[in-house]
Amino acid sequence: MKTPAPALPETDCLMVAAATPLTQDLRPDIGLLGAHVAMLLAAGCDGVALFGTTGEGAEFAVEDRMRGLDGLLATGMAPGKIAIPDIARLAQHALDRNVDSLLLMPPCVYRGGITEEGTFRFYATVIDRIARADLRLCLYHFPDICGVPLTARVIRRLDEAYPGIITGVKDSGGDLDFTEALIRRFSHLSIYTGTEIHLPQALAAGARGTICGLGNAMPRLMRAMFDAPTAFDRRNLLPALISGDFILSRKPFVASVKAVLAEMNAEPGWNRVLPPMSDVARPERDWMLRDFRRWEAGLEPAWRSFTGQADGSADSPVRRRA
Repeated sequence: MKTPAPALPETDCLMVAAATPLTQDLRPDIGLLGAHVAMLLAAGCDGVALFGTTGEGAEFAVEDRMRGLDGLLATGMAPGKIAIPDIARLAQHALDRNVDSLLLMPPCVYRGGITEEGTFRFYATVIDRIARADLRLCLYHFPDICGVPLTARVIRRLDEAYPGIITGVKDSGGDLDFTEALIRRFSHLSIYTGTEIHLPQALAAGARGTICGLGNAMPRLMRAMFDAPTAFDRRNLLPALISGDFILSRKPFVASVKAVLAEMNAEPGWNRVLPPMSDVARPERDWMLRDFRRWEAGLEPAWRSFTGQADGSADSPVRRRA
């Protein structure tokens, strides 16, 4: 009999789409991944999404992702703090280990010919093949990556056809109007924004929280945004977040995040990315890291994730909610 996993919070839920460190043979580095996830949780994050877009998940074999999940759980991490994207085989593996939910993007092959009917059939086929009553599926809208939008009509059809299995939507489309429309239309589902700069408005409208990549590099600042007492206070933190995001967005985001983690943790292996991506070359990398250090040094000490925190350490936990 499965042991119930600790539930993620129903509000103000900060989930980080974790970057994936690599070994020299381009497999997930379980030791570095465990240390990184431990840092994120200590910094106030509520959980992680493994092997998503920021985690280069589409480039890994299913065996690598299964081994990565098992390795992470072996460090003692609670499985209820993990969401993981993939299809039938990996889904079965993850559900057997009590992960909180699965995150699944529409198909990206033959994108020019995929209709709403085709998108519905894709999800329906996946759900039917997994054939598990304990499946909890979070739909993933990210048309810039996969080329296929997740429309409200498809969400409604899936929600009606599979009640209790469709639990939420991650919206990384970057359109706040669409996010707010999802919150209004599907108030019984957990709506997450993947666009960090929309957090104050999305939370005020009723979003459950975020699943985002930026939290890899600034988890304490993002936790501070969630813990701010009012929407006005949350908006006051946006300029700092946008400034940091601007630095990381000069070059491809995944490679930039990994460069920051390599520098701040003194772990050169973090610089490795999976082909066809490439790392940030010098001198641009040196300029970016210089500016990121200056940016973090300008934050309030409690908001700094790597250096000069209020108690002088780099790993002290921030205030957590009850």
